[in-house]
Amino acid sequence: MEAKAVDFVQYTVSDLSESLPFYRDTLGLDVERHVEEYGWAELALPPTTLALHEAESDDLGEPDEGDAAIALAVDDVEEAVAELREEGRTVIQEPLDTGVCDMATVTDPDGNAIVLHRRHDGTHGRKDPFP
Repeated sequence: MEAKAVDFVQYTVSDLSESLPFYRDTLGLDVERHVEEYGWAELALPPTTLALHEAESDDLGEPDEGDAAIALAVDDVEEAVAELREEGRTVIQEPLDTGVCDMATVTDPDGNAIVLHRRHDGTHGRKDPFP
């Protein structure tokens, strides 16, 4: 497995409807994507993207409220998970196809969450939707 880029940094928040205005209005970050039904928002924070995920908005094994994760682009999420599992690493979210990307979450030796991520369009790193 080889990480290619940071696709986004993720914070897990308790209430997206309260957190999003703070990041957007108080800190002045532009909202690139907001998917309310999934408790998910992406904000421009060049050279990367800040993703906010609402705790308990699903049961995917995502990091808990207040936790952070870095999303690393890989060529094959399932292969990367298998490789890390073979090395004894903990998998906290099995590979999942979201329709836009494949992703899974593993932990480093200290228990920090790392999202393994592959966009279906083949891009990696910051994906700037603003022309």
